[in-house]
Amino acid sequence: MNRIIFTNMINVLLLVGIVDQINDNSAVIEYEKNGKLVYSTVSLVQSACTPSEGMVVHFFKDYKIVKCDDNL
Repeated sequence: MNRIIFTNMINVLLLVGIVDQINDNSAVIEYEKNGKLVYSTVSLVQSACTPSEGMVVHFFKDYKIVKCDDNL
């Protein structure tokens, strides 16, 4: 039961967006929240992959990318 609660908490925090810009060691990610486009800047140093602009990524807001997905 605790594992299910933990997994649900992670899913709430994990966001999906598109890499808008890459600047040195950070990436600006565009995503939708409540029908509006918003942006988050994340560290590439702490990220699990190296994205390119336009790539779909799974990320934690203002922190890091956990998955790059170029198949979407």
